[in-house]
Amino acid sequence: MNRPPAVFAAACLIAVLVLLAGPGCPFAGEASGPTEASPVADREIPDWMARWELARVLSYAGRYEESVIEYRKLLGEKPDLPKAKIELAKVLFWQKKGEKALGVLEGLDTRQLDADSVLLMADIFRNRRSYDRAAPLYREYLQKRPGDNPARLRFAEMLSWEKQYDESLAEYRKILAALPGDVQVRRKYAMVLMWSKRYGEAAAELRRTLK
Repeated sequence: MNRPPAVFAAACLIAVLVLLAGPGCPFAGEASGPTEASPVADREIPDWMARWELARVLSYAGRYEESVIEYRKLLGEKPDLPKAKIELAKVLFWQKKGEKALGVLEGLDTRQLDADSVLLMADIFRNRRSYDRAAPLYREYLQKRPGDNPARLRFAEMLSWEKQYDESLAEYRKILAALPGDVQVRRKYAMVLMWSKRYGEAAAELRRTLK
């Protein structure tokens, strides 16, 4: 019996779809072979990383006690995460637990840390008045980030507190070379000149800051 042209054309179209579409075609039936894994599965977040992010989020929210608990759990599982130790020390410092913060930092190899973590260590040691520990960290950081004038200012101030006036003045000059119009930095520079008994230079710098 002859088939109507429309029926014959439809049958041909289905056959072509099955041949061309491959395993993903709905016409291919159950014999189409395995489907590809979801690309999301290749980016699974492990438990320890999720805990790290939880510790960070809790610290951002000011929930420091909870944050510390999560950092402790993380480091119990992954003790070789120097950046996590730095972050834990920061949270402890925010809690005004400076001694515990320093205890966490002890023994860290700064070669394992990125520049931001080195600066954080330097700032913690500075605020705890452990200036001998802070100074080499500031030097290391400023070699990597010479344009960070706020960090350089903290270093310059610290040096002046330690009566290392020449080195402090050298750091102030670097800041003023980049920010010649910064009145407050110039006045602090003048104060260090005065402390080092360079009264004439101090007077000249102070005059520059007054109208």
